[in-house]
Amino acid sequence: MAPPESIAHMSRTSTPPGAAGPGPLHAALRQVAASIARLRADGGQVLEEDTKRILITPTIEALGWDHIAEIRNQYRHNRRDNPVDYALFLNRSPVLYVEAKPLGGSLDDRKWIVQTLNYANAAGVDWCVLTNGAEWRIYKVHAQVEAEEKRFATATIDQPEALDDAARVLGLLSRDNMRSRAIDELWQAWHVDRQVQQALEQTLQDDAFATLIRRRVPQLPLGDIRKSLRRANIAISYPGLIADIQSARPVPPPASTPAGTSTNGAAPPASRRRMQSTDDLFALGRLPAGTTLTIRGREDSAARVLDGQSVEFKGERLSFNDWGQRVTGWTSIRIYTMACLPDGRTLDQLRDKAEAASTTP
Repeated sequence: MAPPESIAHMSRTSTPPGAAGPGPLHAALRQVAASIARLRADGGQVLEEDTKRILITPTIEALGWDHIAEIRNQYRHNRRDNPVDYALFLNRSPVLYVEAKPLGGSLDDRKWIVQTLNYANAAGVDWCVLTNGAEWRIYKVHAQVEAEEKRFATATIDQPEALDDAARVLGLLSRDNMRSRAIDELWQAWHVDRQVQQALEQTLQDDAFATLIRRRVPQLPLGDIRKSLRRANIAISYPGLIADIQSARPVPPPASTPAGTSTNGAAPPASRRRMQSTDDLFALGRLPAGTTLTIRGREDSAARVLDGQSVEFKGERLSFNDWGQRVTGWTSIRIYTMACLPDGRTLDQLRDKAEAASTTP
């Protein structure tokens, strides 16, 4: 799946309180973008200290943070801790950590992500940023998910067409917004919406949904309803908040139409299709009873498939999702990408193969 893109956590017609539209932050970001272009044009290696001095510090100051009273460089929460490049303080307590890398440095190295999260977690700081001056990645430190899944938003300020979005996203880190905890409100709204969206998408693949439809149209056989749902192009989306931020975090693919078919006769995009459910995999013999599954990266997570809807885990019968949530402790899980077969393939990879096999003449 494509990595997160630059996003705004509001609709394009709204701006979070304290975030800059045309104003000081916008002007500062234009200047930083110009500096990035000049540094890259010079062609030499840009050191981390120069990145901080020329790009990162001006951006933080444009967000309203006072360099004397509220910004501490090379901060250690405890003497034995490794220092973080910037700690931003409110009421004498750190509320945001910013870890810097040199311009041109990749932010994809998991070591840097985990390091930044560990710095913040040790100090009880709930938000942190990993940045190379051009790209700013914002993480919710205490979210109960894997490190990569903690990323909430990304802003890029080296592209003129992206400055409006960058100002909206970075505006959430302004002194005023961090004081009012505006970013926490957005995180909570997104977190709830995402779980509801996942539940709805999973419901569309559940046989209970077909049964519910049959109550409305009892004259139709249940098998025909199931086939119709597989042909349907059904997607769950949210306007405003979710519409703008859903590209920042992967969500399970919505039920969609196989290539060349649709409920209204129009040919859908070839890349959109309904994926096989665990019921489908079981019925096709791709996921037979007795198959051992594990949750990726989790020890002592082995479960035995009982049927298309449940597994046995430590002597208890659970649905696939309940098993995944029990193992991870998460409130929601994308089971198709987390559950693995003995050969290392995920359920997502298995249903790709099953889909191809079931549509081959």
